[in-house]
Amino acid sequence: MSRGQVVILGSGSPNAEADRVSSAVAIAVEDQPYLFDCGHGCVQRVVQAHAAGAINWGTTALTRLFVTHLHADHTVGLADLLFTPWIHGRAEKIVAYGPPGIKHMARHILLAYEENIREHRAAHPSSDDGYKIDAREIEDGICYRDERVEVHALQADHGDLAAFSYKVITAAGTVVISGDTKPVPAFADWAKGCDVLIHEVYSAAQFGDRSPAWQRYHAGVHTSTAELAALARQVRPRLLLLYHQLFWGLRPEELVAEVSSGYDGGVISTNDLDVFDL
Repeated sequence: MSRGQVVILGSGSPNAEADRVSSAVAIAVEDQPYLFDCGHGCVQRVVQAHAAGAINWGTTALTRLFVTHLHADHTVGLADLLFTPWIHGRAEKIVAYGPPGIKHMARHILLAYEENIREHRAAHPSSDDGYKIDAREIEDGICYRDERVEVHALQADHGDLAAFSYKVITAAGTVVISGDTKPVPAFADWAKGCDVLIHEVYSAAQFGDRSPAWQRYHAGVHTSTAELAALARQVRPRLLLLYHQLFWGLRPEELVAEVSSGYDGGVISTNDLDVFDL
């Protein structure tokens, strides 16, 4: 197995789909995962990936979380992330990094589940710290470093909601995760030459079928296939992975074709549980 892996836990969007859960990506280095967003179903996807033999680590290894922004499809799985691996035996608290508001969110999730926590601690032989979270609000620049990875944050543009993109530098390769964002001028130079670019996208071809109100919204806070192709021509990643995909009736291969019409590099429309070696 490669020293580094990209594990797509959730490739979907806010729209519930039969075969996709919402945004969650793990970058694993030497079988230590670093989780980027925790949409609904991400813990279950880890269980499935482990059961299938696609990964060597399980839910108890989920101790580092990086949140791009506080929309529900990127954070609604946080309670599950806190409590299910605790039941599985996680002994270490989660350290979470994200935009302003992440501390407030974490504190109130613990308050909402305080009766669960009380009873569980009294009745079960679980660890004292496995459900806890240390939430830290970040700014642009290096936000995390250990012996395996260095994580950089760049302010994204997702309307009036604070948001970040992340760059993960490892000995095995560099991965950039866009989060939800419209094109940001500084992004191309910041991400240039990365091994893997994981980027949100919506169909430019289907955009005209949206209502004027939805067109204004998506154009203002997301990235079209045409815009992503132009960005990829500047960044030139070894591999471009599409996630948080708004197909609007297209098949995945048609969405890829839209990007590939303006970009000659490798492009993949990801599915949940896809694993890519670095």
